Amino acid sequence: MDIQNHYYGHSAALARHAGLDSVRHIDGLLQHGWTVRSPVTVHFADFPRLPRGARRLVWSHASRAWDPAQDTAETTAIGAPFLYLSAMTAERTIDPLGAAVAFPVHDTRVVKIGAEDSALARELAERDGPSVVCLHPEDLGRPERLEVWREHGHRVVSAGERRDPLFLGRILRLVRGARRVVSNQLSTAVVYAAAEGTPTAVYGEGVEVGALGSEVARRTRELWPEFHAEDAGIDIRRALALDELGHPSLRDPRELSGLLGWDHRRARPAMSYWFGAPVRKAGAVLGILERAEGAQDAGSGASPLVFLRHPLSHLPGRLPRVPQGEELLAEPLEPSL
Repeated sequence: MDIQNHYYGHSAALARHAGLDSVRHIDGLLQHGWTVRSPVTVHFADFPRLPRGARRLVWSHASRAWDPAQDTAETTAIGAPFLYLSAMTAERTIDPLGAAVAFPVHDTRVVKIGAEDSALARELAERDGPSVVCLHPEDLGRPERLEVWREHGHRVVSAGERRDPLFLGRILRLVRGARRVVSNQLSTAVVYAAAEGTPTAVYGEGVEVGALGSEVARRTRELWPEFHAEDAGIDIRRALALDELGHPSLRDPRELSGLLGWDHRRARPAMSYWFGAPVRKAGAVLGILERAEGAQDAGSGASPLVFLRHPLSHLPGRLPRVPQGEELLAEPLEPSL
């Protein structure tokens, strides 16, 4: 229905679990990252109403972030695509990296992060030694940001562009092979690592996220103190992470296909993907159409012109392919200066 359904290799992982040779259009909206509030107000805010039969597909109904019973719209929990990919590759061994892996909180084309790379790079070197630093694609186009990490002895890698179907597999390879996973804020990658049983740490200076300021950092510390306490055990964090990612809500291939609208061909999701959703989002950005009640938008207040600086990034494109074989745990990319 919308391009966010195909971010970060999520739809590709679900298609692989469902036994499909190709990704199909999803009849609804799919959560594309771990959230500190309801995905309805964070990821789905541009779509306050859906066509009859379309679903809002979230990862978990057991997250501390929100109560689905009190939410503004009905949701269906199916578990995070990461958990499906993890299960499909559970028997595959990878070489340990022998180093920590850091996932700094990243900018986007719309939202700017108030954090100092050099301070985190220095602290990372002091506390964990030379590490692997995975930068988000929005940061890769800024050579000065890559150089900061390299100056402190770290190796910079990337999981690819956000519509790369191998993105999720690269993240899984990194968090599974890391000595521990570090970030300057509790984030999706940290939760993934904890679910894999990898040690995690959150440290560094406070992070401000666009228009939301320090509210996100404050909320994560209040709701998930186990991820910030030095003495919290791996098993405690793993159990919490599995709840956050919706492990109890994982579906078998047949049931998942039905919930995604993949049990038979439908024209409506494709029409929405190519035409309806782009128009709806453009109207929300321009303030012509309403957004969901209580929308949590770190980019609020930004000029609509910000979206036009990278117009193609907001438009639909070909659906991703389904990874095969060794691609399920692809090697991270090495960006060049």
